[in-house]
Amino acid sequence: MNDFIEIKPSPKHGKGLFALKDFSAGEAVFVLKPGRVVNHEEIGRLSRFEKMHLDQIGNNQYEIIEPPGCYANHSCAPNLVERDRTGYALADIKAGEEITIDYDQIAYLEEPFTCHCGHPNCRGLIHGKTNI
Repeated sequence: MNDFIEIKPSPKHGKGLFALKDFSAGEAVFVLKPGRVVNHEEIGRLSRFEKMHLDQIGNNQYEIIEPPGCYANHSCAPNLVERDRTGYALADIKAGEEITIDYDQIAYLEEPFTCHCGHPNCRGLIHGKTNI
């Protein structure tokens, strides 16, 4: 299934995830393979890259998100949602379009960061998931 997405430079931030074909709303876009699980005490020993790709999955449990999911950039108006390790299109996604997700719904962040998604309803500051 992951054959229809690619990782390449993003105008939003660093590298991003892009559709290689059109996806319809509700269609599965990619499947995530399980990443390494760490506790809060181990986070300080992770690389910068690993810290940037953490999802809180339980009380004091964090998963390091593997490619391709770790390259889905944030948007306050995402076109994808992740459920049960599968990314589903929230709206139609055209070939060549960047695939985005809302970090406030899925990501663990040590510190909030300023959003640069450019959407008219941008929240400005991304805090990450605050409950499990």
